[in-house]
Amino acid sequence: MLPLWFPDRTFNFRENRGVFHKGGKNLMANSYSAEDHERSRRRRRRQLLGAVICILILIGIINVVTGIFKSVAALFDDTEKKLEYEQKLQPLVMMDPLPFESLDQMDVNQLREYSIWASVAAAQRAPGGLDAYQRDPDTQGVLMPGLEVEAQLVSLLGPGYNDLLSEPIVNSSFETDIVYPYLEEQKAYIIPVTGQVGLYRAQVTNLQRKDGKLRVTVGYVPTAMMLGDYNPNTSAEPSKYMDYIFEKVDREYYLRKLEASETKPSSSAPVVDPELDTDMEFNNPMSAIADEVAMDDSSSEEQPQEEPATE
Repeated sequence: MLPLWFPDRTFNFRENRGVFHKGGKNLMANSYSAEDHERSRRRRRRQLLGAVICILILIGIINVVTGIFKSVAALFDDTEKKLEYEQKLQPLVMMDPLPFESLDQMDVNQLREYSIWASVAAAQRAPGGLDAYQRDPDTQGVLMPGLEVEAQLVSLLGPGYNDLLSEPIVNSSFETDIVYPYLEEQKAYIIPVTGQVGLYRAQVTNLQRKDGKLRVTVGYVPTAMMLGDYNPNTSAEPSKYMDYIFEKVDREYYLRKLEASETKPSSSAPVVDPELDTDMEFNNPMSAIADEVAMDDSSSEEQPQEEPATE
């Protein structure tokens, strides 16, 4: 083999071939090490990205499952609907109506009285309460518009309710234990300054829908005065239960029937003394109605304390 000539030295391949061989191995090793490092770095990035994606997927699954669980729970949670029917039926329960198979068996004056006190309760729940209403200058009684009174009957019985009653209800003065004057000029009822003590407070315990009907089981919780007990810690257990039967008309349910319930009071339920005079009067029944409304509004947050249901 011919030697290579360099300006400063002569280099012999045969004598120095080990240098090339050893240096080539080092260069290849360095090249492999750099490639492995780059591959390892890319693999770590992929692993990190995969872990982040898995965490996000897991969070999404948890949110979806939680949402489904809450939706299913909401379908079976009828607390708000029970409160709605308690408020709707309270003015009727306080008068303890007799059972009836159809609306033509109902006491018309009792229905009229219901509509008066239902209007008062609705007004108390609205902003401004009864202070937003005009008052009769002679009696200082609240002037409740006849249209609002009619609206309560429509809400309970449905449109065309007069066709189902034994006699039509029209806006006019009437009398039960209390006189309810109607002023033609103002088209309003004068709500008396004194009123009856409610016999019971409504406590809806069950809602059952079947064949286009809604059965609302209502526990009748006696007021303290109904029990002859003025202790504010009187038991809040119902002394009896009644089933209010609503029928679906279009998309709404309207009252059609009242019957004794199969639900029976517990052995610890209070015993009502029927001889007690329940037609007692308050000096200011409007404040008592406000207390009843406040108790209804707070019942979704905590168990209400027993208070007189004043209407």
